[in-house]
Amino acid sequence: MLVSHSKKFIYIKTAKTAGTSMEAALQKYCLPPGMELPEGRFDQIETEYGIVAARGANAGETNKWYNHIPSTQVKSQLPPEIWNSYTKFCNIRNPWDKVVSFFHFRDRDLASRPENEIFAEFRKFLQPDSNSGRYRIGIDTHIYFVDGKPAMDDYIRYDNLTEDYAHICNKLGIENTELPRLKTASRGKKKIDYRKYYDDDLRDTVAKIFEKEIDVFGWKF
Repeated sequence: MLVSHSKKFIYIKTAKTAGTSMEAALQKYCLPPGMELPEGRFDQIETEYGIVAARGANAGETNKWYNHIPSTQVKSQLPPEIWNSYTKFCNIRNPWDKVVSFFHFRDRDLASRPENEIFAEFRKFLQPDSNSGRYRIGIDTHIYFVDGKPAMDDYIRYDNLTEDYAHICNKLGIENTELPRLKTASRGKKKIDYRKYYDDDLRDTVAKIFEKEIDVFGWKF
């Protein structure tokens, strides 16, 4: 999550949508001139220039601002005039593709295995937890929805990343630099089309889980 006071934007980080790459490209507008960030995990940085949220596993346990902080919390912690006047945006992704990406991110060794083994593991992965009944598949509706509705002013679609990012840069008056490619290796060099992972039942399961996003953004399998 980023806030830039000079460029007047709020960037909300969603799951498995090239969010880390987007943060790397935009964070300089949220920091004092010349300030460099460490790689990997670090705590929140809040200055007169903006906010760079903490990064790393469980960052929200010790930080007010953290990587995948929900919009409702961002809204409650920012002055109303900032939340209401700054351009708010996030990345979004076809749910069926995103679930496959999250699956590989959870186990990065899978990509080297035969397809039939990968698909068998995916079927196991796409089941609710036996104790809680919840799905652990990267659901992030709560991150960019507020009161059941999408809360952003603009959206960068993963499948139209370059063009949508250029639109945001033009809107904010910032340099349209090439986005770094970060956290992209988990699906291996021979990336399998996400549709091959699904049978009808699995496809419908994801459709039901992400019903709100599919209805609002018109995603198709």
